[in-house]
Amino acid sequence: MKDPLTSKPLSLLCHSISQISEYTTGVQSRSAFKLLKDTLPGPYTFILPASNKLPRLVVEHKEHKKVWRRKEIGVRIPNEPIVIELLKQLDSPVLCSSVPTSRDSKILATDGQHVTEVWSHCVDFIIDAGERNSEPSTVVDMTDEDGSIKIIREGAGKLDALKSYPK
Repeated sequence: MKDPLTSKPLSLLCHSISQISEYTTGVQSRSAFKLLKDTLPGPYTFILPASNKLPRLVVEHKEHKKVWRRKEIGVRIPNEPIVIELLKQLDSPVLCSSVPTSRDSKILATDGQHVTEVWSHCVDFIIDAGERNSEPSTVVDMTDEDGSIKIIREGAGKLDALKSYPK
């Protein structure tokens, strides 16, 4: 659904902070772990340094002669029991994206039937758990070596929950 060379790459949906720590290297500090523990599951996407365990397909995208390497990955633990159970059963994270109402739209789709009609030809599966909140997650970049955070996008996640994190 997304061009992998865009500035908004796909994210990993994970079932636990432990699973996040398998695919990233940014959860080692006590303060980073506490922030994730206090906000997840929830409407936050955290951009963290990618670990070597992240599959090459996710980290390296080849198009023509250009190779794009990504050293970080967005990770989420959604507050959706059906998705959490699926992720536990798979015991593997799932690459995900926000779902617009059409290829040309910036408005997010909220209805499973509409998503099926527009996108079923280009996705592996769709879970229709009823109408969803259309507000995107709050995106937080935690890749700075000094340990600071940067808000990339304000969304459904409350910024107050991030204030206790060291700047």
